[in-house]
Amino acid sequence: MINLEWFRTFKAIYECENITKASSQLNMTQPGVSKHLSALESHIGKTLFNRTTRKLEPTEYGKFLYAQVNYPLRELEKVEYYSNQRTKKDRFAITIGCTSDFFKEELRHRIYDFDMYIVTVFGNEKTLIEALEAEQVQLLVGVREYNTYNHQFIFLKREDLVLIGSKDIQIPEGLIQDEKRCVTWLQRQPWFAFDNDQSEIKKFWEANFSMEPKIVPRYILPSHLDIIETIKHHEGLGIVPRHLCKEALDNKKMLSLPHLNTVKQKRYYAYKLKNSSSKEINSFIEKMSQGI
Repeated sequence: MINLEWFRTFKAIYECENITKASSQLNMTQPGVSKHLSALESHIGKTLFNRTTRKLEPTEYGKFLYAQVNYPLRELEKVEYYSNQRTKKDRFAITIGCTSDFFKEELRHRIYDFDMYIVTVFGNEKTLIEALEAEQVQLLVGVREYNTYNHQFIFLKREDLVLIGSKDIQIPEGLIQDEKRCVTWLQRQPWFAFDNDQSEIKKFWEANFSMEPKIVPRYILPSHLDIIETIKHHEGLGIVPRHLCKEALDNKKMLSLPHLNTVKQKRYYAYKLKNSSSKEINSFIEKMSQGI
C-alpha cells in the first residue's frame, strides 16, 4: 500500500532540490527523507530524480508525478491547517440551505474565509423553505421573499433574469416586433425550467406580454447552471440569472433574444424569528456581506 507521506516527502524534495533542505522543511532526518524517496521509487518502479553533486534534478517522470500530486497535496495541507486551527478555539456552527447555483458561484470559493463550522443543504426553494420551518437548517441564503411562513428576511442582492437560447436556434425575422407572433413562436419552443412552478417563466411573461404563459417545460433541471450548460449544446430556451450566463453570452456559446425585457428580482437571507442561532446567523451574514 502506498503511503501518503511518501508523496509529501517527494513534493518537498522536488521544490527544495535537495535532501538536506527537504528534511529541514519536513522536520525529518535526512535518512528518513531518503528512505521515503526510495520507498516511493520502488513502489512505482520509476526513478524520480537524477542525483548530481549540486542538487537533485527531477526526471521526466518526476516532473509528471509532481504535476499530478501538487494540487491535491496543497488542498490536503489546507484542510489540515484549518482542522488544526479549529481545535485551538471554539467556533460557531451553522447549517445553511441554498441552491447548488449559489454554492458553486458565490460560496464555494469563499468557504475557507468563514471561521466557523458550516453544513450546507441543497434543494429548490420550496424544499429549503420547508427545511427552515422544520428547523433542519438555521438560515437560507439567496432565496426570494415568500409568505408561506412567518420567516424573517434580510436583503442580499439584486439580479436580472434573461431569456437565453441555443446559439443555433433560428429566430424568424421581425419576430420581436409582432407580439402575437412572438408569443406563439416562444410557446412552440422546447423549454428548460428550474422547477415545475415556472415562477421565473411567469415573471418574464408578465413583464413582456402582460399575460400568463401557456408553456409546459420539456425538461426540469436541478439548477440554472445545468440549464445553461445544456442549452450550450441542445436546442431550447430558458430563463436564468444574467450573472450565471454572462460568460457564455460573451463567448457566443448561446444567445439572448434582443429587445425583450429583463426581469429584476431580489434575493434574501431567511431565518425563523424565534431561534437559538442568532449569533451564528449574524456572523455568517456579516462575513458574506464583505464579499457580495
